[in-house]
Amino acid sequence: MMGNAMSKLTAGCVAAVSVGAILLGTAGPATAWGRDGNLENQEFGLFYWQNQSGCVFDLVTSDVNFSDDKYQGSCSASGNWINDTTESYRNRDVYAWKVGTDKDLGGNVGEIPSNYAGNASANFKNKISSAKYTLHP
Repeated sequence: MMGNAMSKLTAGCVAAVSVGAILLGTAGPATAWGRDGNLENQEFGLFYWQNQSGCVFDLVTSDVNFSDDKYQGSCSASGNWINDTTESYRNRDVYAWKVGTDKDLGGNVGEIPSNYAGNASANFKNKISSAKYTLHP
């Protein structure tokens, strides 16, 4: 009888600790997901249209080849290829990001500082094919 009671008590404690861990895990700050069509804090975004409008390709990690990436979310260009179709950008990350007009940061390369937004120049408009964050904040 005593062994059965201890078994139930142990099982109940494990269940309570598990539920507590789950609840604590969901109580933390929001996390940037990337590539979901929503530009969040700590992400770098490339926009389909000028002035940071239209679909956004939101990155939290580097992507040095956009050839297999498509815009996500509920926007007019959703499902379109990202490679060579971006007209503006916004960097909400603490790091600067480099963009290249060819894969692997080839071609023309530019750097977009942290917390900066703008329209792509003639050298980059609808030509960006890769992006990589820098290691200096």
